[in-house]
Amino acid sequence: MAAALVAIRAGLCPAAALAAERGCPGITIESDAGFRGHWPDLLERIQDELSARADVDACARVDLRLDGDAIITVSVTLLDGRAASRDVTGPDDVIPILQALLLVPDVPPAAAAPSPPTPAAPRGKAFSEGTSRTERDQPSATTTERSLGVELSLITGARMGDGQLGVGAGALSLLELNGWLIGFEGRADVYRALGGGDRGTALELAILVGRRLDLGGLALDLSAGPAVAMQGFGSSQAEVQRMSATMAQMAEIPPLLVQPTDPRSGPVPRLLLGARLGFSPHSVFRTFVGIDGEVGSALARSDPSSARLPRYSVGFSLGASLGTP
Repeated sequence: MAAALVAIRAGLCPAAALAAERGCPGITIESDAGFRGHWPDLLERIQDELSARADVDACARVDLRLDGDAIITVSVTLLDGRAASRDVTGPDDVIPILQALLLVPDVPPAAAAPSPPTPAAPRGKAFSEGTSRTERDQPSATTTERSLGVELSLITGARMGDGQLGVGAGALSLLELNGWLIGFEGRADVYRALGGGDRGTALELAILVGRRLDLGGLALDLSAGPAVAMQGFGSSQAEVQRMSATMAQMAEIPPLLVQPTDPRSGPVPRLLLGARLGFSPHSVFRTFVGIDGEVGSALARSDPSSARLPRYSVGFSLGASLGTP
């Protein structure tokens, strides 16, 4: 009779029978109030699903927590102390993740039923100790490069070099393809000589290529590319033009024949280099800080103390981006 009861129990609840054989109370599932409030029926579904499987660790402890409004943290602790944690974005991903984390690899091949492929978790943490579980050997989603992504950023920063100090702002659009970056940057800067004097302006357009290194909660972007800069007039240029026009009228000389003493420089080639450290790279909205520099040609001003486009400069930048999560 006892043997018949054991057989019936094993058929109806394989996980419970395995737990009894190993001398443990069975799978323990705990959850916080936020999880229970959002999905009150999900705990019962999880218990029924895990109890019906014979290929999961029957002595594990499961902890389900709601992080924010949409992230569910799934934690599993085994009887020998090993632990793992995964973050998922929807209740439908909880059961597949638990099946993968609780999978027992030493079940004989003839008795092990094929399990459906488990979707990769958006974010995760490595197991605290080495293990031979198949799912643990798979690469974490945090090291998987985004196959295709786009983002638009607003940037501001300051640069200094070649006797000039400048501040500016601009926009950057990037296309990411398997960790490689290509983009277009436009930036406007205001320069002033360190010794004082008039201000000068410049507009810079650049094509950038680079590489994004995914560091889990951070992302490091390394980029470089050619640019063209067009220098504007200093703050006193308008006054110079008005004086030249007045003098031309007095001398009965057409104003078009009077040339400004400090003409606008034409487009000059430049080279941009930069490194940016991004925060929360898998979010739609993220921020970043960085360092950048540039070198290139610059037409000298007639007045050495006035503002001009520096031949080289280096500085810092910061900004915010909207893009593909």
